[in-house]
Amino acid sequence: MKKIIHLTVFLALIAGLAGAALGFANNMTAPVIAANDLKAEEETLRVIYPDGEFEIVDQGVSDTIEKIFRVDGKNYIFKMKVSGYKDGTSFLVALNDDGTIYDYVAISNGDTNGIGSKVTEDDFRNTLKGVDATSDELLDDTIAGATVSSKPVLEGIKEAADYQADSLK
Repeated sequence: MKKIIHLTVFLALIAGLAGAALGFANNMTAPVIAANDLKAEEETLRVIYPDGEFEIVDQGVSDTIEKIFRVDGKNYIFKMKVSGYKDGTSFLVALNDDGTIYDYVAISNGDTNGIGSKVTEDDFRNTLKGVDATSDELLDDTIAGATVSSKPVLEGIKEAADYQADSLK
């Protein structure tokens, strides 16, 4: 019985020390990880506005809208995550004040390579530029054969445009 108590105390002590070491390591690395994430995010934003000054306006607005950035006090960039056939798509969409799409940049796509991944290609990006994102006609621009991947992207862009029209003016 005495041996069980000693082993239990020893195990508890080791678990406590391991937990403290992990907590210390997390506290030391968390700011570095956050700074690296912010730098990577800013590099992606600079694909759209190379010389822009970015400020975060809002975060966690919905399941789809992860972050909203204001660029040079003028336009908005929405960081979005939508579902798809498999893992969905993360992307940025920049909207002009009038609700037209200034630019679109796919960050990641976990859907079928060659079909669902078409939402990451320049052809899809170029077809979106200048389109009225507040119009329901935007939802008709799905990619043939990749509807399950492209439709959520277009719905997400429409959601961002509606949010901008209702809440950010």
